[in-house]
Amino acid sequence: MLGRIQAFTTGLVSKTTSFATKTIYYGKVGAELSKQVYLKEGLQPPSIADFKKVYSQLYKKSLHYAVKPKEVVEIVKTLSKNDALRYGAFAVQIVGFYSIGEVIGRRHLVGYKNYQPSHH
Repeated sequence: MLGRIQAFTTGLVSKTTSFATKTIYYGKVGAELSKQVYLKEGLQPPSIADFKKVYSQLYKKSLHYAVKPKEVVEIVKTLSKNDALRYGAFAVQIVGFYSIGEVIGRRHLVGYKNYQPSHH
C-alpha cells in the first residue's frame, strides 16, 4: 500500500513540476513577445483625459439616442451591407471575448459549481 501511495505521489509531483515549468516558460515567452510588440509599435496606455473624453461622449450619445429612438431606426435603415457585416463581426468578437472570460471565471466550460450540500 505504501508503495502505491509513493508511486502516486511521485507521479503527481512529476506532472505538477512539468506543468509549472511549461506555464512559467510560456508565460515568460508571452511577456517578452508582448514587450517587443509594445516597444516596436510605440504603444502606450491611454491617459485619464482620454478615458473621460471617450466615456463622456459615449454617455452623451446614449442619452441622445435614448430620448430619440426614431433616429436609431433611421440609422439602422441606412446601414449598408458591408457596415452591417462589419458591426456583426464586432458583435461576435465581443460576445466571444465575454464568453472566454466567463469560462475562465467559472473554471468550467459549462455551468457553475454547486456549492450547496447534496441531499441523499
